[in-house]
Amino acid sequence: MQENSINWQVKKRKFIESCNTVLTFLASFIVIMAALETALPAFVFKETGFEFYDVRYFWSHVCIAFLLTYLIALIRYFLKRQKELEYLSSRDNLTALLNRNAFDDEVNAYLKRHPDAQGAFIMMDIDDFKGINDRHGHSIGDQVLVTLALNLESVLGHEAIICRNGGDEFCSFLPKDHLDRIKQLNLLDQVYTAKDEQYPFSISIGYAMYPQEALSESDALIKADRALYVVKQHDKNDCLSYQPWMDNAAKRKVKLTSRNMLANLPIAFLICTGQGDREIIFSNQNLLSLLGYASFGDLIKATGGKVMNLVYPTDRPLLEQKITADLATGQVQPFFCNLMTSDHEKKQFFCQSQLVKEPGYGQIFYVALSAMYSR
Repeated sequence: MQENSINWQVKKRKFIESCNTVLTFLASFIVIMAALETALPAFVFKETGFEFYDVRYFWSHVCIAFLLTYLIALIRYFLKRQKELEYLSSRDNLTALLNRNAFDDEVNAYLKRHPDAQGAFIMMDIDDFKGINDRHGHSIGDQVLVTLALNLESVLGHEAIICRNGGDEFCSFLPKDHLDRIKQLNLLDQVYTAKDEQYPFSISIGYAMYPQEALSESDALIKADRALYVVKQHDKNDCLSYQPWMDNAAKRKVKLTSRNMLANLPIAFLICTGQGDREIIFSNQNLLSLLGYASFGDLIKATGGKVMNLVYPTDRPLLEQKITADLATGQVQPFFCNLMTSDHEKKQFFCQSQLVKEPGYGQIFYVALSAMYSR
């Protein structure tokens, strides 16, 4: 629906531009002919019709008018192309937002025109954008970027100066009178829709107030980026204003992502899908060690990426029944289960799991496993 609307707008704009070009060409030709006839008449109107003084003058006027009109058309074309090139040089190719250089120029020009201006410098990026590309492909990832750009323009309004900073990162300057729009943006449900398919996504936002917290654009963007960093280190999909303590958090730059925290937990941990083939999404190092696998890749190779192939054969029917019941009721109870090690031995675990709905995956199980040792 969005793509059809955009295509129609593009065709409509091209048609209008073509009509304007033709009308301008005709108007120029008529004006030039009138000027030539005024200076050196080649014919005169009478009741009986046209009467030529000298038909050679007339055709000379037509040729001169045509050549001058063509020259005017060429000048208009080159001026238009120059403007288009200037526009394109200042824009991001995918989203049509300002690029970073043009953003800096526009912000500096705005602050010069309004020396007492106050506002917020905002840094934003898409949460788990790599995962969106991996799951749905780069074409969908590109459309997610375009959708976010349109949402930014719609919510932040024409008063905001917005740019794509690169990759999935965007930045903006928003005048003080419109700061409530940052909260509106944070609460907006972000989703790209194509062919009745929905691709939801979320964004994280950090911002710094100018000039209260920073006296220059560059300093404000650095502090907004620190606020964004703190959001990304916590739950993502949130919005934070810069605070001085964030300087220390940014300096540490410890990459405590959720994935590497799970990977190094002192308990065994597994994530798998609930529907379909029960695909293994993640296993931490503790579980790999207990089962005798050197890497997650080795586990996937041995099981075909299916959690049921990790379960000892005699336990598979009962576990399949339990998963089906859990999905139906939404209630998950602790259970004992025998898993198969890399050398096909049986190892018993006590399992506690939680069922969660995740965009792109559907229902997934987060499972904590404790190995049972016989005395």
